Amino acid sequence: MIKPSSSACNLRCDYCFYHEIAENREVGCRPFMGEDVMLSIITKALAEAKHCSFVFQGGEPSLIGLPFYERFVAEVKRLNTEGASIHYAFQTNGMHIDDAWALFFKQNNFLVGVSFDGSPRLHDMHRFDGQGKKSARSVLDGIALLREYGVDFNLLSVVTNELAQNVDLMWQYMIGHGHRYLQFIPCMESLDSDGRKPFLTAENYSLFLKRLFDLWYEAWQKGDPVSIRFFDNLVGMLAGYPPESCDMAGICSVQYVVESDGTVFPCDFYCDDASVLGNILTDEFSALDERRALLRFIEDSPNTIDACEQCPWRVLCRGGCKRYRREEGYRFCSTMQDFFPYVIERMEHVARTMVR
Repeated sequence: MIKPSSSACNLRCDYCFYHEIAENREVGCRPFMGEDVMLSIITKALAEAKHCSFVFQGGEPSLIGLPFYERFVAEVKRLNTEGASIHYAFQTNGMHIDDAWALFFKQNNFLVGVSFDGSPRLHDMHRFDGQGKKSARSVLDGIALLREYGVDFNLLSVVTNELAQNVDLMWQYMIGHGHRYLQFIPCMESLDSDGRKPFLTAENYSLFLKRLFDLWYEAWQKGDPVSIRFFDNLVGMLAGYPPESCDMAGICSVQYVVESDGTVFPCDFYCDDASVLGNILTDEFSALDERRALLRFIEDSPNTIDACEQCPWRVLCRGGCKRYRREEGYRFCSTMQDFFPYVIERMEHVARTMVR
């Protein structure tokens, strides 16, 4: 995962966790990524693996400009002498997408994720620019261009109390506009949150998941399925497959998040000073892995706070992502204990059908 624009962004979403992380680092928002860092990422990754996924995030990764990505792709083609399989992904707020960006994504087989919170009204409740202006209209223009150029894309929505209380409104908008590949991420709490005014309560998240599942299952029954990443993973797990989403595995995975100055972190949620693994300019992957092991980042990631061993839903829940845990345990433990009994029979039916 690569952050060419660091934490710089042209929006000021009030729930943005990465802006807060950057503000709490000794060095916050770094300058845009230089050629030396770019080449170090490419050369070291290609030397390490036969399958490379370069995932660009931010901040807002488009701020560095399209020429950076044109150079990146050109250098990968030049340096990929061993024929490694290459995959690109790009997570954006969609504000800068124009014809040139859309054409580039299509020509280079980028999978694009666009942040859009369900409907224009819901989106504009939290996602505004530095002047407090709404952003939905610009994002929708960018999405329209991706569709026009035939770019593979999905929509990523942050689940807030407002979205949780308006699931049907969101669904009608998304499905009515032909969106079939959706991701929903429960909103994170602030680092210094006291929990008194959360963007998303466990109760509302439960209401959200149950109603969303009703709509998802109904669409599946009608032969008009919608891909929702969380549900897709759960069905796969019931069918005997491991989850592809790292936050559902019950233990952290090996990742490399490269900030614009080359600083490497173990996870997008942990790009803080205490979690630095090294720098891609000076360290080999083996050294980065050694530092991760010293931090026990993976080893200490399973949930040892809650009574997971006695929980009937531990095979599916697995204790939740550690970024959603506090001293008292997983924020959404009660959510999952309410959600799984509500859906399990229908979810198992989908899994059995898919296996057949």
